Amino acid sequence: MSTITTIIIIALSIAVGMLLDHFLPSYFKRKGENKADKEDATNLAYLEEKGKNLATKEDIAELTKTMESVKQEVSFANQRQHNIIETRNKCMFELLECAANIENNKGLLLIYSNNLSMRDSIVELLRNTNIAIRKAISHSNYIITTYLSTDDLSIVASYADAIRLHGVEIETILINTISMIDNFNNQYELLKQSNDRACYEAAMAVKKELFDESRYSHWEYEDELHKKEHEYIMFLRKLYRSDELLKYKE
Repeated sequence: MSTITTIIIIALSIAVGMLLDHFLPSYFKRKGENKADKEDATNLAYLEEKGKNLATKEDIAELTKTMESVKQEVSFANQRQHNIIETRNKCMFELLECAANIENNKGLLLIYSNNLSMRDSIVELLRNTNIAIRKAISHSNYIITTYLSTDDLSIVASYADAIRLHGVEIETILINTISMIDNFNNQYELLKQSNDRACYEAAMAVKKELFDESRYSHWEYEDELHKKEHEYIMFLRKLYRSDELLKYKE
């Protein structure tokens, strides 16, 4: 090999070496950067997707919690409305029971008032009559305040009012009867102590008045109650089916 050829080969080797020293590091650096970028992009996409999934799960959990809360509120509201309707239905039929109790007490009054020893029973009749009146008012108020429609509610109010008025006049007779029995017993005790003619006459006068059946011959609100009760029963028949009537009658 000639000297010139040798010099050319050495020069080319030096040039190639310089090129390699200059470009190879840049190449591998860019390649490394590209690989790193790809890995970073992959990791970023993974983390982003994972974040989305996590956010979606949290949203679903929150939405589910909200839906459950709404369901509970709706369920509670429905149950409460159901309870109101059931209570109102019972009140409607118990109005009839209140009227029946008052009429029954009136019949017992006619029996007890002819027996001076029945004072305690008459006092109990007075108490029961008062309870029936208060129940009738309470039931009527509940029905009127919880009923969505105002149609025919005047029938409910007028029926309850008729129960109250007839009950009060029965209460008046009951109170007077108790007072007469007490008056007779006082006069009779005085008569036993003094054997006074005046005490005897007073006791007999009280007894005569007590046994006077004309005290029970006229009831101012009895007919009105029967009239309102008929209207009320017609109202119930229109409002309920026959099986519902039997259900609450039981």
